[in-house]
Amino acid sequence: MAEQLPTESATEVKSKELKALGFIIFLLFPILAFTGVGAYGLFIWIIQTLSGVAAH
Repeated sequence: MAEQLPTESATEVKSKELKALGFIIFLLFPILAFTGVGAYGLFIWIIQTLSGVAAH
């Protein structure tokens, strides 16, 4: 017969969810924002370097 896997209690599940939420909010989102703004700035800098600054 197949073995039954132990089920996690509600507190264990909630703890894991809170850890995942903390990781997303305090680590992942700031890293993505910083990387996105930096990549956009690099993109603009490269375009201006290759084509010159746009005339007014």
